[in-house]
Amino acid sequence: AVVETMKQFAQDTGDAMVASDTDKLNQIYADDWATIRSSGEIFTKESLLNDFKSGKHKLLSFEIGPMNVQVFGDVAIVQASVSEKRLQDGKDISGQFVFMDLLKKRGDKWVIVRTLGTKVI
Repeated sequence: AVVETMKQFAQDTGDAMVASDTDKLNQIYADDWATIRSSGEIFTKESLLNDFKSGKHKLLSFEIGPMNVQVFGDVAIVQASVSEKRLQDGKDISGQFVFMDLLKKRGDKWVIVRTLGTKVI
């Protein structure tokens, strides 16, 4: 049941990004969420939300590929591929990506606490 919940969670996250629904994204990502950009820079939840609010970052569409979910009590790891149509600062950065999300159940809901992803070349 948790595996199916994680798959739906990934779909809901993408849907919220396409809609630029920052209220929903605020609930999906933990306050201490962070990732590391390819430059080595730490990217935080605040930056993510600001990019979607400002329109600097836009996810136009996405399709999640095969997904592997491992659950360890109140921690889950989701690995998947995703095909995206995406704009950053008006530049097309669309492509095939792979990512890994680390989720933690806090209270009665799951939140993403860490993400690592890269574009497939």
